[in-house]
Amino acid sequence: MTARNARSNRAERQPGADDWVAIGEIVGTFGVRGEVKVEPLTDFPERFGRTETVYLGDGRVPRRVEGAHPHKRLILVKLEGVADRTAAERLRGARLYVPLAEITPLAADQFYIHDVVGARVQHVDGRYLGTVADVLSAAGNDLFVVRDAPQGGEVLLPAVREFVKSVDPASRLIVVDPIPGLFDDQAAEAREDETDDEAESGPGE
Repeated sequence: MTARNARSNRAERQPGADDWVAIGEIVGTFGVRGEVKVEPLTDFPERFGRTETVYLGDGRVPRRVEGAHPHKRLILVKLEGVADRTAAERLRGARLYVPLAEITPLAADQFYIHDVVGARVQHVDGRYLGTVADVLSAAGNDLFVVRDAPQGGEVLLPAVREFVKSVDPASRLIVVDPIPGLFDDQAAEAREDETDDEAESGPGE
Protein backbone atom coordinates (compact mmCIF):
# COMPACT_ATOMS: atom_id res chain seq x y z
CA MET A 1 0.00 0.00 0.00
CA THR A 2 1.62 3.20 -1.18
CA ALA A 3 0.82 6.89 -1.02
CA ARG A 4 1.51 8.69 -4.26
CA ASN A 5 2.00 12.33 -5.09
CA ALA A 6 -0.11 14.03 -7.68
CA ARG A 7 1.71 16.14 -6.26
CA SER A 8 0.61 13.98 -3.89
CA ASN A 9 3.19 15.11 -1.43
CA ARG A 10 0.67 16.91 -0.49
CA ALA A 11 -1.19 16.49 -3.65
CA GLU A 12 -1.67 20.09 -4.04
CA ARG A 13 -5.41 20.36 -4.26
CA GLN A 14 -6.13 23.92 -3.29
CA PRO A 15 -8.90 24.92 -0.86
CA GLY A 16 -11.96 25.79 -2.90
CA ALA A 17 -10.38 24.45 -6.08
CA ASP A 18 -10.81 20.71 -5.79
CA ASP A 19 -10.92 20.20 -9.54
CA TRP A 20 -7.21 21.00 -9.93
CA VAL A 21 -3.93 19.37 -8.94
CA ALA A 22 -0.47 20.97 -9.04
CA ILE A 23 2.07 18.84 -10.87
CA GLY A 24 5.04 21.22 -10.83
CA GLU A 25 6.47 24.56 -9.81
CA ILE A 26 8.62 26.80 -11.98
CA VAL A 27 11.86 27.38 -10.10
CA GLY A 28 14.08 28.97 -12.73
CA THR A 29 14.95 29.49 -16.37
CA PHE A 30 17.19 27.60 -18.78
CA GLY A 31 18.94 29.06 -21.78
CA VAL A 32 17.70 31.99 -23.86
CA ARG A 33 14.77 30.40 -25.71
CA GLY A 34 12.21 30.53 -22.93
CA GLU A 35 12.56 27.11 -21.33
CA VAL A 36 11.68 26.97 -17.64
CA LYS A 37 13.00 24.68 -14.92
CA VAL A 38 10.15 22.86 -13.24
CA GLU A 39 10.37 21.06 -9.91
CA PRO A 40 7.98 18.10 -10.20
CA LEU A 41 5.25 17.95 -7.59
CA THR A 42 4.25 14.48 -8.70
CA ASP A 43 5.49 10.93 -8.39
CA PHE A 44 5.10 10.69 -12.18
CA PRO A 45 7.44 13.33 -13.67
CA GLU A 46 7.31 11.48 -17.00
CA ARG A 47 3.80 12.87 -17.37
CA PHE A 48 5.25 16.18 -18.58
CA GLY A 49 6.25 14.45 -21.79
CA ARG A 50 2.67 13.41 -22.53
CA THR A 51 0.73 16.37 -21.13
CA GLU A 52 -0.50 18.59 -23.95
CA THR A 53 -1.72 21.52 -21.86
CA VAL A 54 -0.90 22.80 -18.39
CA TYR A 55 -2.69 25.55 -16.49
CA LEU A 56 -0.48 28.28 -15.12
CA GLY A 57 -0.69 29.94 -11.73
CA ASP A 58 -3.67 30.85 -9.59
CA GLY A 59 -5.56 31.97 -12.68
CA ARG A 60 -5.13 28.51 -14.26
CA VAL A 61 -4.11 30.12 -17.57
CA PRO A 62 -3.87 27.37 -20.22
CA ARG A 63 -0.48 26.98 -21.90
CA ARG A 64 0.34 24.34 -24.48
CA VAL A 65 3.43 22.27 -23.68
CA GLU A 66 5.74 22.50 -26.70
CA GLY A 67 8.42 20.28 -25.21
CA ALA A 68 9.59 18.70 -21.96
CA HIS A 69 12.57 16.60 -20.92
CA PRO A 70 14.41 15.68 -17.70
CA HIS A 71 17.34 17.76 -16.46
CA LYS A 72 18.95 16.35 -13.31
CA ARG A 73 16.15 16.34 -10.69
CA LEU A 74 14.09 18.90 -12.63
CA ILE A 75 12.10 18.99 -15.86
CA LEU A 76 12.87 21.52 -18.59
CA VAL A 77 9.59 22.67 -20.11
CA LYS A 78 8.92 24.87 -23.13
CA LEU A 79 5.55 26.58 -22.88
CA GLU A 80 3.62 28.20 -25.67
CA GLY A 81 4.04 31.97 -25.71
CA VAL A 82 7.24 31.99 -23.65
CA ALA A 83 9.82 32.95 -26.25
CA ASP A 84 12.82 34.22 -24.30
CA ARG A 85 14.58 34.24 -20.95
CA THR A 86 12.87 37.46 -19.83
CA ALA A 87 9.40 36.00 -20.38
CA ALA A 88 10.42 32.79 -18.66
CA GLU A 89 11.79 34.65 -15.64
CA ARG A 90 8.39 36.29 -15.08
CA LEU A 91 6.94 32.83 -14.44
CA ARG A 92 9.32 31.93 -11.62
CA GLY A 93 7.36 30.67 -8.62
CA ALA A 94 4.22 29.84 -10.59
CA ARG A 95 2.70 26.40 -10.27
CA LEU A 96 1.56 24.22 -13.14
CA TYR A 97 -1.83 22.55 -12.75
CA VAL A 98 -3.85 19.91 -14.53
CA PRO A 99 -7.52 19.04 -14.06
CA LEU A 100 -8.12 16.45 -11.38
CA ALA A 101 -9.60 14.18 -14.04
CA GLU A 102 -6.17 14.00 -15.72
CA ILE A 103 -4.15 12.65 -12.79
CA THR A 104 -2.35 9.38 -13.39
CA PRO A 105 -4.47 6.31 -12.51
CA LEU A 106 -3.12 4.23 -9.64
CA ALA A 107 -2.95 0.55 -8.86
CA ALA A 108 -5.50 -0.93 -6.46
CA ASP A 109 -3.11 -0.80 -3.49
CA GLN A 110 -2.07 2.82 -4.08
CA PHE A 111 -3.75 6.10 -3.20
CA TYR A 112 -3.17 9.80 -3.53
CA ILE A 113 -2.35 11.65 -0.33
CA HIS A 114 -5.04 14.25 -1.02
CA ASP A 115 -7.60 11.43 -0.99
CA VAL A 116 -6.79 10.37 2.56
CA VAL A 117 -5.71 13.49 4.44
CA GLY A 118 -8.78 14.48 6.45
CA ALA A 119 -10.37 11.04 6.12
CA ARG A 120 -12.08 9.46 9.11
CA VAL A 121 -10.25 6.47 10.61
CA GLN A 122 -12.45 3.73 12.03
CA HIS A 123 -11.58 0.45 13.77
CA VAL A 124 -13.00 -2.72 12.24
CA ASP A 125 -15.18 -2.96 15.36
CA GLY A 126 -16.77 0.41 14.51
CA ARG A 127 -14.87 2.62 16.96
CA TYR A 128 -13.87 6.10 15.81
CA LEU A 129 -10.08 6.50 16.08
CA GLY A 130 -9.44 9.92 14.57
CA THR A 131 -8.70 11.56 11.24
CA VAL A 132 -5.65 11.41 9.00
CA ALA A 133 -3.71 14.64 9.54
CA ASP A 134 -0.77 13.75 7.29
CA VAL A 135 1.01 10.92 5.49
CA LEU A 136 4.71 10.46 6.20
CA SER A 137 7.12 8.62 3.95
CA ALA A 138 9.25 6.19 5.93
CA ALA A 139 11.68 3.44 5.08
CA GLY A 140 9.69 0.45 3.93
CA ASN A 141 6.19 1.93 4.12
CA ASP A 142 4.17 5.09 4.59
CA LEU A 143 2.70 6.16 7.92
CA PHE A 144 -0.73 7.66 8.54
CA VAL A 145 -0.62 10.40 11.17
CA VAL A 146 -3.94 9.82 12.95
CA ARG A 147 -4.92 12.79 15.09
CA ASP A 148 -7.27 12.79 18.11
CA ALA A 149 -6.69 9.11 18.45
CA PRO A 150 -8.67 9.10 20.66
CA GLN A 151 -9.11 12.06 23.06
CA GLY A 152 -6.16 14.05 21.80
CA GLY A 153 -2.66 13.35 20.55
CA GLU A 154 -1.43 11.53 17.47
CA VAL A 155 -0.71 7.94 16.51
CA LEU A 156 1.55 6.82 13.66
CA LEU A 157 -0.20 3.98 11.87
CA PRO A 158 1.79 1.99 9.27
CA ALA A 159 -0.09 2.10 5.95
CA VAL A 160 0.22 -1.62 5.28
CA ARG A 161 -2.39 -4.20 4.36
CA GLU A 162 -1.93 -5.97 7.67
CA PHE A 163 -3.43 -2.97 9.49
CA VAL A 164 -5.30 -0.94 6.84
CA LYS A 165 -8.23 -3.01 5.65
CA SER A 166 -9.87 -0.52 3.31
CA VAL A 167 -9.40 3.00 1.97
CA ASP A 168 -12.52 4.59 0.48
CA PRO A 169 -11.67 8.08 -0.87
CA ALA A 170 -15.25 8.69 -1.97
CA SER A 171 -16.68 8.34 1.54
CA ARG A 172 -13.49 9.65 3.19
CA LEU A 173 -13.31 6.53 5.35
CA ILE A 174 -10.38 4.30 6.29
CA VAL A 175 -11.07 1.07 8.17
CA VAL A 176 -8.17 -0.33 10.17
CA ASP A 177 -7.31 -3.28 12.38
CA PRO A 178 -4.21 -2.05 14.27
CA ILE A 179 -2.03 -4.02 16.62
CA PRO A 180 -3.58 -4.28 20.10
CA GLY A 181 -2.77 -1.33 22.32
CA LEU A 182 -1.69 1.10 19.60
CA PHE A 183 -4.69 3.40 20.01
CA ASP A 184 -5.66 2.14 23.46
CA ASP A 185 -2.29 3.27 24.86
CA GLN A 186 -2.85 6.74 23.42
CA ALA A 187 -6.25 6.96 25.10
CA ALA A 188 -4.78 5.78 28.41
CA GLU A 189 -2.04 8.44 28.23
CA ALA A 190 -4.66 11.13 27.59
CA ARG A 191 -6.68 9.98 30.60
CA GLU A 192 -3.54 9.94 32.78
CA ASP A 193 -2.67 13.50 31.72
CA GLU A 194 -6.17 14.67 32.61
CA THR A 195 -5.92 12.99 36.03
CA ASP A 196 -2.52 14.61 36.70
CA ASP A 197 -3.86 18.04 35.75
CA GLU A 198 -6.78 17.65 38.11
CA ALA A 199 -4.50 16.53 40.95
CA GLU A 200 -2.17 19.51 40.46
CA SER A 201 -5.03 22.02 40.39
CA GLY A 202 -6.45 20.77 43.71
CA PRO A 203 -10.06 20.99 44.84
CA GLY A 204 -12.25 23.69 43.42
CA GLU A 205 -13.72 26.53 45.43
